Amino acid sequence: MNTESKIRPEPTPIWMAALMAARCLANREGDGALVRWNHVSGKALYTNSGADPEWILPLGIFLPAGQTLSVSWLPGDTAYTVEVC
Repeated sequence: MNTESKIRPEPTPIWMAALMAARCLANREGDGALVRWNHVSGKALYTNSGADPEWILPLGIFLPAGQTLSVSWLPGDTAYTVEVC
């Protein structure tokens, strides 16, 4: 059996839809680009692949170049958990 046929995409949680609806922007030197979130293992991930730091708006998170922003929401919590790695 082909290994690829066993891999099934992880369903996107409802909180991820809310995060995407917020239309977060990666703001670098006055220019903003839409954040394209990747859903991996229950977390929304975005990596600043540019050479300059970015502000992730409206979250107000400063993201240095080369760093990854991880956003998750645990059941029962009332807010997102945010981590820069």
